[in-house]
Amino acid sequence: MVARNPNNLNAFGHYNGIAEDVECFTIDGGATLATENNPGEAMDVITRIIEEKANILAVGVEDGAGAFRVMVHGGKWTASDLQTAIRAAGPNGNGTDLGANNYDASGATVIDFAF
Repeated sequence: MVARNPNNLNAFGHYNGIAEDVECFTIDGGATLATENNPGEAMDVITRIIEEKANILAVGVEDGAGAFRVMVHGGKWTASDLQTAIRAAGPNGNGTDLGANNYDASGATVIDFAF
């Protein structure tokens, strides 16, 4: 085991050297995204939206119903802005027909996630 300074605190709410400007969000597309992860499909579209204003550090497991968590760095997203961007994506500009399989993200939600 590595020697540890006995005065170090075990603190909550930090990212231990990853970066200081890290944000985490829970994104719920409304229906499973498990089969929407190929290039050009809904998850690719959502990823590209996130990458417009942030670098993705990690993407969590999809819960089978469309929700997953994402950790981003250097982002300029707020949960409400990201939600608006996802809902406005797609050829119709309203979150419907997202990606090659016409995924409906018009009811997608995004909330802050405290890691």
